[in-house]
Amino acid sequence: MIKEKISIIAQCYNEEETIKIYYDEMKKIMEKMNNVDFEIIFIDDCSKDRSLEIIKELAEKDSRIKCLSLSRNFGREASSMAGFEYATGDYITTMDIDLQDPPELLIEMYNTLKTKKFDIAAAKATTRKGYGKFHKLCIKIFYKIINKISTVQMIDGQREYRLMTRQVVNELIRYKEKNLFNKALLNDVGFRIKWIEYENIERVAGNTKFPYKRMIKYALTGIIAYSSFPLTFIIILGIILLIISIILLISMIILLCLKTLTNFSTLFLTTMLTTFTSIILISLGIMSLYLYQIHIEVKQRPLYIIRETIDHERESKNERK
Repeated sequence: MIKEKISIIAQCYNEEETIKIYYDEMKKIMEKMNNVDFEIIFIDDCSKDRSLEIIKELAEKDSRIKCLSLSRNFGREASSMAGFEYATGDYITTMDIDLQDPPELLIEMYNTLKTKKFDIAAAKATTRKGYGKFHKLCIKIFYKIINKISTVQMIDGQREYRLMTRQVVNELIRYKEKNLFNKALLNDVGFRIKWIEYENIERVAGNTKFPYKRMIKYALTGIIAYSSFPLTFIIILGIILLIISIILLISMIILLCLKTLTNFSTLFLTTMLTTFTSIILISLGIMSLYLYQIHIEVKQRPLYIIRETIDHERESKNERK
C-alpha cells in the first residue's frame, strides 16, 4: 500500500540556532506518524549565517530533508510559493522553524483532513505570548482595519501554518501576482477550513526576522492588494474639499464686498490652502502606491530565483532511471 506524503515547507533566514532543534522535534513527529511519508523542504532565503551549511549536513543524513537555496533574499511570501511549486506531497504546509508553529499540531491537522470534511486544517493562536504590548496593539489595529476595508476577511490570530490538500495548493500556485500577501491569499483561495486553536509559543532560539519596519511594509502591501478603500477615500475627500472650497470662496467674496477682509482672514485662507495642498499630495502618494504595484506586476520579474537545489532522494531516483 502506497503511503500518503506530507510536504513541509520550512522557511529559513539566518536560523542557524534553531534548525537542529526544529529537526529533532520533527523527527519525533515523523516517528509518531509512521503511516505517512514526509519531505521537509527548507527554503534558505539567502541566509548570511551557517543555516545552509547545517541544512546540507542534515540532508546527507536524512533523504527526507531537501533544500531550495534562493539567489538573494526574496522574502517570506516568495519563499512559500517556491516551496508550494516544488512540493510533491498529497498534503502541504508551511512552518516556522523557530517552533512557534508547534509540530505536534500536524497530527491533529492530518487526522482532520483524513475525514474528507475539510480541505484545510489551519492553526489559530489564542494568545500572543512573547509579543510586546505595542506589537500586540499594532496587530490588533491592523486586523480591525483590514477586515473593515478588505474584500477578504482574516481571522485575528490566524497563522500561515496550515495543512492543505494537493488540490488547494494547486489553486494557490495559479496566483501569479508578485506582491503576495499570504495571510489574505490563503483565505482568498476558499475551500472548507477547520481552525485548530492553540496557545502561542515563544521562539525556541534566535531573534525575530520581522521587525516593525517590515511589519509596516507588509501591512501596506495587504491593504493595497486587497482593498480599494484608499482610492475611494480620496474621491470622498475630494468631494468634501470641493464643498469647503466653494463655501470659502463665497465667504471671501462676501467679505470683500463688505470690505471687512482683514489680515486674519487672509492668514486663515492661506492656512486652508496649505492644508488642501498637503491633502492633495497625500492623495497623490496613495495613488502612486497603487501605480507602483501595477508597475511591478507588469514587469513580470520572477518571484524567486533558485541558486542551488539539495534533494538526494530525487537525485537517487534519477540515477536509477
